Amino acid sequence: MPSTEYLGRLVGNTGRPNDLKAALRGSFAARRGEFVRIPHREREGERETDCLGRITGVSRNNVLFSQDLGEGVSEVNVLPGSLASGETLYGTIELIGFKDPNTSEIRLPRRPLDPGARVYGVDFDFLRGFYQFNEETSIHIGNLVGYETGAQTVPIYLDVNTLATEHVAILAMTGSGKSYTVGRIIERLVAQMNGTVIVFDPHGEYGKAFSRGQLQFNEGLDTVQDGRDREMLQRIVQNLTRLQGMGGGLKIYTPQDEAFDAKYSDANTRLALQFDQLDMEDLGGILPGISEPQMRVLDAAFRKWRKEEPESPRDVNTLVDLLGRRLDEVKNDPELNLSAEEQKALSARSAAIVGIRLRRVLGEAKSFYTRASRLPTDIYRLVGRRNAQEPGRLVIVDLQGLSDEARQIIVGLLSSEILAAASSKTDPTRPCFIVYEEGHNFAPADGASISRSVIKKIAAEGRKFGVGFAIISQRPSKLDADVTSQCNTLITMRIKNPEDQRFIIKSTEQLSQADIDELPALSTGEALISGRSIPAPLLVRIGTKALLHGGESPRILDEWGPGRLL
Repeated sequence: MPSTEYLGRLVGNTGRPNDLKAALRGSFAARRGEFVRIPHREREGERETDCLGRITGVSRNNVLFSQDLGEGVSEVNVLPGSLASGETLYGTIELIGFKDPNTSEIRLPRRPLDPGARVYGVDFDFLRGFYQFNEETSIHIGNLVGYETGAQTVPIYLDVNTLATEHVAILAMTGSGKSYTVGRIIERLVAQMNGTVIVFDPHGEYGKAFSRGQLQFNEGLDTVQDGRDREMLQRIVQNLTRLQGMGGGLKIYTPQDEAFDAKYSDANTRLALQFDQLDMEDLGGILPGISEPQMRVLDAAFRKWRKEEPESPRDVNTLVDLLGRRLDEVKNDPELNLSAEEQKALSARSAAIVGIRLRRVLGEAKSFYTRASRLPTDIYRLVGRRNAQEPGRLVIVDLQGLSDEARQIIVGLLSSEILAAASSKTDPTRPCFIVYEEGHNFAPADGASISRSVIKKIAAEGRKFGVGFAIISQRPSKLDADVTSQCNTLITMRIKNPEDQRFIIKSTEQLSQADIDELPALSTGEALISGRSIPAPLLVRIGTKALLHGGESPRILDEWGPGRLL
């Protein structure tokens, strides 16, 4: 374990907390990534306390092997033991802060540390005492890197009240473990905290936890080395099974397609969104680029539709007919009081274009209510009602195989309904946490997007109504900056693309340049977590998840089988 012995002394300017320098006693004194403590007194007369820091870099030079010697360095001949006299070693320290004895908050010192102050290693007890969490209101995300196993394990928790309402961004390149990390979080929000989580699953990865209509758990949970985590995983399995029997647990919503019914052995619920609940602004989003005459046609057909079917839910096929073979009925209905502009639009090719575009959208999404649907999608049944004793549920909306436009329509409309129901003054839904996988497709920085506006609205207003979200992406620079700037917890895993690194440091004040420099070297399953749900930026090894994870890459040689040329 890391030593508590004296490692070196602070040198130079100590007024820059992200760039402290320490002269080290020897080449084995410290390694990059290790924690150190530095005694500090914030005010005159106060008791001395310890500031925690992390070594972000180590430099080592020897004047006897200077690069200025060029090729001649290979001819240097020195006496044994004399190398130490010419060697200089410095550690760069990023200060995390000290623990306020009155509030237990971690604060950066306002007074520079003392030049010449001794730098010490830290032990397990110090770290455990420094990072204290309320286990009743927090979830265990994993263990501190360097303290992952054995008796010296330092567990790291995330505060749920902050995490679930103040939004999370999970950013990493493909294969770093971001979906696995999300899975660890959401199953604990549901099974441990009885929460409601809605996952928009574009590739059907999360749905594998309910394949064949049954809960599917990972094998080997009883062999997890961390005894505390092993016990909690067993409780999560029990709780999810119990919630399933209570009508909660894992629920699957899918488009109206027999392939999904077969995938989940008919245990899925087919989406039946009510097209008649949309206003003209929503319709403009679903049909981007629609012209003013085309909007007049759509508005007139909508009014005729609502007149013919005065009670909701209304069959969307009726609207399609009114824009096609029954268009003359719209044009000649005196009760609609059509203006001259509307009459003209209904006589032009605008009506045909609107009808074609609408049929294409409905055909691709396969998620709107018709008379063939059993019941329309009930947002209260999906999320649950506030102040009601309802079981927690993980709702997975499987969008595998749909076009990007169809996915955006479903995500945008469901997100809009969730926010509207949550903000109801008379019948609000219970608080919920939404997961947007492949977030750069739903809230992109550039280009047209049907779902971006509602996600930005949730980012700005959702906290007031108990609606939080996690947005996940392997291309952070492609995300809308307004969305990521509202995320008060940032989970960053391995990222090598310089453009993505620059975006992260521009869009958040939570990470320093030293943190960004560490991202390319992170191993799969390691994450740098920062923000309001955690006391200070920490490098964490993400723990095991209970539910089966469907995001692993296939072992392609196993799939190809024998017969390869040797």
